[in-house]
Amino acid sequence: MIAALSFAAIDSSYLTWRYLAMRLGMVAPGTSICSWTKWIDCDRVLLTPAANAFYVPNALLGSAFYIGCLLWWFLGKRLGEEYRSHIVRTLAFWLGVATLFTLRFFWLLFHLTVFCPLCPLNHIATYIALGAAVAVFRATRPHAGALSVRRLFALVMLCVGFFVAMQVMWFLAEVNGVLRLPA
Repeated sequence: MIAALSFAAIDSSYLTWRYLAMRLGMVAPGTSICSWTKWIDCDRVLLTPAANAFYVPNALLGSAFYIGCLLWWFLGKRLGEEYRSHIVRTLAFWLGVATLFTLRFFWLLFHLTVFCPLCPLNHIATYIALGAAVAVFRATRPHAGALSVRRLFALVMLCVGFFVAMQVMWFLAEVNGVLRLPA
């Protein structure tokens, strides 16, 4: 599960960086590690309107989500064994929600005229992480006692706050003209 989430975080962070670097003119389109042919090119996909399903780049949504999942898991484990069942159940739930989103993104992959080889790897990593989270949840005994809502709330605020902060920073950079489209 951690390997799949880590891979997806790195992969989507690379795509986020690539998107940003092209927008800022730091790199030329078609020079990515996944720019192989006219029809297989991550850069060309990142420059399509489909790369921004919710105003911010899809890759940024993924990067913030996967990093948030890793934060949730590692910081949640530090709360103690009594929180493990709740932490893994919540992680499995949100990976299930992410899986539904990947179905939309898979649809986009098949309707674009160019293919991004890195994008479906994130989707597959999501499925692997979801399967692993469900397996860990099934193997974890639920805690019988009460949990500190305050500690869980702090963890939720940290992880969700990270995700929201990443989106807000992009939005603010966009509306303030910091980002520009390539010529």
